[in-house]
Amino acid sequence: MGRANRSDGDVTKIKILEAAGELIAEKGFAKSSNKEIAQKAEVDLATINYHFGGRDGLHRAVISVAHKYYLDANELAKLAENDIPAEDKLNLFFRTILSKLSGKKNWYAQVFAQELLSPSLQLADFIQTEGFEKFYLIRKIVSQVAGIDENSPKILPCMVSIVTPCMMLVVAGQRLPHPNMFSPIMSMDSTALAEHFTKFCMAGLKATAMGNRHGSN
Repeated sequence: MGRANRSDGDVTKIKILEAAGELIAEKGFAKSSNKEIAQKAEVDLATINYHFGGRDGLHRAVISVAHKYYLDANELAKLAENDIPAEDKLNLFFRTILSKLSGKKNWYAQVFAQELLSPSLQLADFIQTEGFEKFYLIRKIVSQVAGIDENSPKILPCMVSIVTPCMMLVVAGQRLPHPNMFSPIMSMDSTALAEHFTKFCMAGLKATAMGNRHGSN
């Protein structure tokens, strides 16, 4: 009985998250009332408090799910521990993200873009918990690929150079009307686009690493 109850609870929680995500993506958090979310999810209003501790908790959970869709901490941890050549590791990082940009629009991208362009208080809370974990994992991966110490001041600019193009495509692909200047890129095969980003970034990382070594001599 307990297992069945837990399963029912998980299903209800997912229904609420999906309903909230779709409404927030369409209208924004401020204009998406708990009542609307409960009606869309076909659940009792009180279940939002039960599963998420209130409205802010639900919003934070929606942000977490949207962020996880593109950057999953478990996937990042596995990649960080994967003993493969540097270029292959960077290529896999790009393919993991870019493969999720194709297909029809979804609420994950809309919510992700909203938080990038207009950060909420719940995003700040997310960053303090899950966000920092992912930051350190990406820093570790970039350090491995570049051959530069994780604590070097040159690592952060390298991270920004790698992650920013992907984030820009998430925002552009979901918020700009089609066709637009990014449409040819969005229509590219994700494997080919990942290959381009890999070659481009590897050249920059190698140049940075070389400059780092020369600077330390």
